[in-house]
Amino acid sequence: MNLDSRERALTLELKEALASSLELPVVLSRMEGALFQLLPAEHAAWCVSNQVRPAGYEWVTTGRLAAFMDRYREVAGGDFVAGSVSHLPNVVFRDSEMVPREVLVRSPPYLLCRELHTPLERVMSVRLDMRQGWHGGLTLYRERSLEFSERERELLQGLTPFLARTIRNCRKLGGRVMGRRFPESLLRQRDLECIVLTPAFSEVQRTARVTALLEEWFSPSERGPSGLPREWLAQLVWLERMEGAGAFGLDTWEGARGERRLRVTFIRLPQQEGQRPWMVVLDEFSSSLSVPAVWRQELTRREVEIVGYVLQNWLYESIAARLNIKPYTMNTHVRNIRKKLKAENRSELISKAALLLLEERQ
Repeated sequence: MNLDSRERALTLELKEALASSLELPVVLSRMEGALFQLLPAEHAAWCVSNQVRPAGYEWVTTGRLAAFMDRYREVAGGDFVAGSVSHLPNVVFRDSEMVPREVLVRSPPYLLCRELHTPLERVMSVRLDMRQGWHGGLTLYRERSLEFSERERELLQGLTPFLARTIRNCRKLGGRVMGRRFPESLLRQRDLECIVLTPAFSEVQRTARVTALLEEWFSPSERGPSGLPREWLAQLVWLERMEGAGAFGLDTWEGARGERRLRVTFIRLPQQEGQRPWMVVLDEFSSSLSVPAVWRQELTRREVEIVGYVLQNWLYESIAARLNIKPYTMNTHVRNIRKKLKAENRSELISKAALLLLEERQ
């Protein structure tokens, strides 16, 4: 779409704010000014689907919306916004495209907002699908009855790839950053395999297992002088040239070997010391064998990872080596897993998983 000079300036400011941090509350505070100038509103809210409760959400909001979100579960069943945007992910909807006005003013969320003295008369929202089993979204709220215009809907639609990248990057890396030198903090995370690169794609550092993964997945001829796959370097050059433009998902790479999958995400980190380094995040997983959904709610992320390998008949020693954890730590995880899942041994664990997975497919 064609932007006038004001829209271009505000859009650029918004894109810079979206890429300025790996913490959603910080991002929201930095984008609020430009966002509400470009798309006049009184409130905004990020939402990210909850890892522990699949039907729940984690919220990050501006101002007085906090009181409403604290009681959101009371009215979630009547949330016409969630019900509307879920059918067409990555498409912006205005409330006039969701429900008739007479239905909106009788809805539980609308009535709760009136009760809390935070009238939310108009809404514009988009659900952002990460294509990784979870989703997020951004919703804008107006306290006045002026409807969001078609032009405003188009402006927000143009920002959706940047919004999606922000939520994905914050979900993947946020909460792991400590202190000012965040690349070093990320590299110390034991459940994260990644490579940090300079803006010119020279390697700074990599986590322990990256070398083994590259050797497993790529032949010497497929890797360049730096040791990185030539295909990845070509994609990074293209991403650098695009400067963050383009549809969401173009900054990922995925390979397959039988049932094994390797998903790679190219993330431009926030600016530090005048530069914005790149991080290449590697996720290896199995496409066919998965952990039952009910177990994912009971186990920690590390325990889910271990169970996934157990279901592929890996030995405990091999799992510990693959995850770079000590044997006694592995034994502690196994004890906790058996206790939570009420499984006496490996055989019982695999049998229970097979039954649960069969039920899930039916």
